[in-house]
Amino acid sequence: MKTNINPEFIECTASASASTANLGPGYDVFGLGLDALEDIVTVKVDKRPKPSKKNLEINIKGNRNENIPKNPDHNTAGIVARKIISDYDLYSYNFLLEIEKNIPVGYGMGSSAASAVATAISFNCLFGLEMDETRLLDYSAEGELASAGVKHYDNIAGSLFGNFVIVKTYPRLEFIKIKSPNNLIAVVCVPLINVPKMKTEVSRGVIPKNVPLEKAVHNIANACSIVAGFYSRDIQMICNGINDCIIEPARKKMIPGYDKIKNRSMEEGAMAFTISGAGPSSIAFLNSTKKGLHLAEVMREEYKKLDIDCETYLTKPSNGSKIISTK
Repeated sequence: MKTNINPEFIECTASASASTANLGPGYDVFGLGLDALEDIVTVKVDKRPKPSKKNLEINIKGNRNENIPKNPDHNTAGIVARKIISDYDLYSYNFLLEIEKNIPVGYGMGSSAASAVATAISFNCLFGLEMDETRLLDYSAEGELASAGVKHYDNIAGSLFGNFVIVKTYPRLEFIKIKSPNNLIAVVCVPLINVPKMKTEVSRGVIPKNVPLEKAVHNIANACSIVAGFYSRDIQMICNGINDCIIEPARKKMIPGYDKIKNRSMEEGAMAFTISGAGPSSIAFLNSTKKGLHLAEVMREEYKKLDIDCETYLTKPSNGSKIISTK
């Protein structure tokens, strides 16, 4: 690992997309990048007159900047930055992180993952750290400590690499990237309800610790169908596998009207429907933009009946994170 290194630029700006995780039975394993929204992070650096460990500031702007901590020890991007600064001994520099938040925070679209990923690839570029993809994935996952209390890689992988990603963590961290079908369409519905702090950690807490063997077999079979569907670019096969009998039943209780929204969506043409990540957003999959626009309207109608405002996003798989500019 490099230490005592100099920056190649004075600032670097990167973007990372929204994402969805699990896709039903792929809990903590499947991630899918979504091109609907992205967070943008600019890392600015200058030489300090005197080295100090208090060398990191955060400025937050954008459409989703409310209630986001600016303290680096509690901010997704800040935690990633702190880890990289420590590991590469970058204490002789001042850093300013400017974070443009566009992804809804705490609603299951990978907001924390996107900011973390954009920060990691910005530092990698800024100092020429030459991190490989596995190291970038691992550093980015540090940021999930802010929202989930643990490192997990599904949203991180979808945001970092785009398209569909399978993540393994035992016996070592590995990932498999698979290109998505060109005509795979998703509709994400975000109910504008109050969500708890550390929402992902709370959502993980409702998951049963023990499950019957037949349910585990059911989910494994469906997860295999999803993987086979992505490999063969078969949307119907993918959607046939998006069926979860373990996580969804536990988490849907936290989402008002979930069963009604799901049933109506399936009646109106959704090929599959599940919770997006830890929720409370839901996500439907189709093979037609026209059907997707109709389905978004249906979702809004159903939430209106519940007196709940919502936002809907028609999206396709993203192509992953990228460096936007350097100076």
